[in-house]
Amino acid sequence: MPSDIPLSNPVITRGDAQAVMQAMRVAGSGDAVFPSSLESLVAEAAGRTYGIALASSEQALPTLLHAAGVSPGREVILPALGEPACLRALARLGLTPRFAECDPGTLLPTTEALADALTSDTAAVIMPHGDGWGSTLPDIATACAQKEVPLIEYVGTRIGSRCGGGPAGSLGRAAVLDFSRRSVVSGGEGAVIVTDDRSLADRCRPATYAQCRSPQRADAMPPLAAALALAQMKRLPTIAQACAAAAEQYTIGLAAMPELLLPAITTDTSSSWSRYIVRLDETFASSDRDEIIRGMQRHDIHAAAGLHHLPTAWDPACSESCPVAASVAGRAIALPMHPDLTRRDVDLICQTLQLMVQRATFRRAS
Repeated sequence: MPSDIPLSNPVITRGDAQAVMQAMRVAGSGDAVFPSSLESLVAEAAGRTYGIALASSEQALPTLLHAAGVSPGREVILPALGEPACLRALARLGLTPRFAECDPGTLLPTTEALADALTSDTAAVIMPHGDGWGSTLPDIATACAQKEVPLIEYVGTRIGSRCGGGPAGSLGRAAVLDFSRRSVVSGGEGAVIVTDDRSLADRCRPATYAQCRSPQRADAMPPLAAALALAQMKRLPTIAQACAAAAEQYTIGLAAMPELLLPAITTDTSSSWSRYIVRLDETFASSDRDEIIRGMQRHDIHAAAGLHHLPTAWDPACSESCPVAASVAGRAIALPMHPDLTRRDVDLICQTLQLMVQRATFRRAS
């Protein structure tokens, strides 16, 4: 029986290790080969023309916003449930977030919520993918196009997902894909921006270190990280299949728990399952959720809070902003998800979660 089940754990095969060794052997003379090959493969997988491999997702999003001409002081619309990295990108550029409330079904804003958030000062919209909960992204992309507001698709770790009949990363003006250790397809760290806009792609590329004076200069993805990410991208179908099998087993193992809401598979979307997020029902408080997570961690299962209420993360005084998102964020749990999960692992996680939920229910009843 495993003694420690991590939240994420990219699998490094012998072929991956050989790719990194090859990158080390050609260091210096062939440093650009692996990042360039990764850029081409990721752009193709996302249905785009150009890819730009950067050192981290923390650098990629502000680099893209800066290259798109989003100037300090402007507003950028974010979903109320999202990635804190988006807030850090805005803070780095002196931008102001404006939050769109999320639908409790898809956990993403509806076009109506987006319309409510749009103002004359809106410079861009950043939207992520859902984690198996369906998506409003195609409708949001259409609405942004009609308003002539740039949409940036934050694919993040959901590499290999599909939405509205197209691959993740194919909507809007550009997209960011995260190849950090949090992703099932990982270079250890790094990110790739994809776009069809050649001029935008050129502006996103890292400038020469000695000549660049811009404070927004990004670093290129190191060749070793690119080599590892490239090797894993070539195994994306196998990785996605393994994660999909784990997600299906989670769904079967947790379906009998009335206290949980599980991701609902839809015909127009497919998730790469970089995360498996469940939601406790409305009778649970965030303190219950946190105790359940601590209980699982005591059993060496690394669960975590699955969603972030961005208005509160930006300003604690905004705790009442976007109440649907705030309620969902306080009840969401991310369960371990990676291609190396065994059926025994998933069964153990489901059993432990059920036990922790039962204990939380008994505590509230006593």
